[in-house]
Amino acid sequence: MNSPQRARVVMPVRWSDIDLFGHVNNAAFLRFLDDARFTAFPSMGVDAAGRITDRVLVVVKHEIDYQAAIPFTADPVAVEVWVTRIGSSSVDLGYEVSSTGGDRTYLVARSRMVQVNQGTGRSQPFDDAERAEFEQYLGEVPALRGW
Repeated sequence: MNSPQRARVVMPVRWSDIDLFGHVNNAAFLRFLDDARFTAFPSMGVDAAGRITDRVLVVVKHEIDYQAAIPFTADPVAVEVWVTRIGSSSVDLGYEVSSTGGDRTYLVARSRMVQVNQGTGRSQPFDDAERAEFEQYLGEVPALRGW
């Protein structure tokens, strides 16, 4: 498979992301992943007017390899997100958080999301338009270190 088309989102490191060790806290990385995912796929769970729809994506699993600490810096970070698998109602995403120049990788991760109908609380299959949006970012599963 060719390398994926990745959505790339550049975001600042906020003072509130920093912990007592002087680097980005591990939980703040999850915000980076969330923000990148919502930027890459803005129509998932939201209609054209910006209202939340009855179909939303919920996280059911994260797997994260922290590869390097990010000290407090004025330099932003780049978060790349892509799709690694499309199921009937679930989608797996790959992520890489790096310096904007790409010379340092801080984190590699993957997530599984399930589309849920808010009215029933049950999974709901993707329609053709949702599937097509994911397919344009389809790529390989990120290589994560084993336990």
